Amino acid sequence: MGQENSEYPNLKDLRTLVIGCTPLARKVSELLRQLTTLTGVINLDRISGASKCNYDPMDDWTENDILYAKDVNCTETLEWISAKCPDIIIQCGWSQIFKKEILSLPSKYCIGIHPSPLPIGRGAAIINWKIIEGGGPWGNSLFKMEPTTDTGDIIDFEPFNIESRDDVKTAYLKVDRTAIRMLKRTLPKISKNAVTFKKQNQDSGTRYFKRTPEDGEVFLDWPCEKILNHIRALTHPFPGAFINTKFGRLTVWSAIKNEHRAFGYKPGEIIKSNKGRGTKIALANNEILHIMLCRPPDDHDCWCDEWISDSNITGNILK
Repeated sequence: MGQENSEYPNLKDLRTLVIGCTPLARKVSELLRQLTTLTGVINLDRISGASKCNYDPMDDWTENDILYAKDVNCTETLEWISAKCPDIIIQCGWSQIFKKEILSLPSKYCIGIHPSPLPIGRGAAIINWKIIEGGGPWGNSLFKMEPTTDTGDIIDFEPFNIESRDDVKTAYLKVDRTAIRMLKRTLPKISKNAVTFKKQNQDSGTRYFKRTPEDGEVFLDWPCEKILNHIRALTHPFPGAFINTKFGRLTVWSAIKNEHRAFGYKPGEIIKSNKGRGTKIALANNEILHIMLCRPPDDHDCWCDEWISDSNITGNILK
């Protein structure tokens, strides 16, 4: 800790405040507490947070350090922030739009962390959508916040790659890691008023939209790769990709593509289910989906072969 602080001798003069409710918010708060004068953290109230997939309530922080808020723009929250006198506010993992009142509170500006190479990929559920599309080269942006979402000037950018081995959890680890890298680069510049802002090309912007659990349905006449992308994108801590079977909803947490081909089977037919090895299900175009971990209908998470064996299921799982 001492060595890192020696690299940033003037940062304790920088008063910071974090607004966020995800594991990234915790990591950013810990970094700012180490390097700057962290004046406080605003987290989502626990009732609202209970419905958020990647909620971290930061229960181990003291009451003086943290405010649990339902509305970041309400009078109580604004007064709490104003009393902290922050130079900068860093937003990480907060879905509400910041109105002009909150944007005007820090003496410098509000910074957003957005997991895309802005202006590409504005909006919501960014990492989920990108994995559904197949992943590939991507990145993380620091930007100056303004009343319209994700349109402000770029402060820094760090690339990363979403690989075929990534699921949504490991992809978010890359988001967190690159965010911390950018902040370590940027905080000294902020303290010296030496940040260079780059305008976004508004004409080239794209946008992703919010997803709901019902958007997770996959169909066994889809190509295997498309199904696997949905499974990787929606696995824990998200609600999961699911198949509507004749037994009910089967949520699939992990699966792989079997490189063999299955001829003479209809989509949904069980090709083989081996104890300790998962269950092979026929798809269209003679492809095979090898399901490993799942949540059977009206049941708890288990290996798919356990569910098939315990329930004595044979034939086709579809209606």
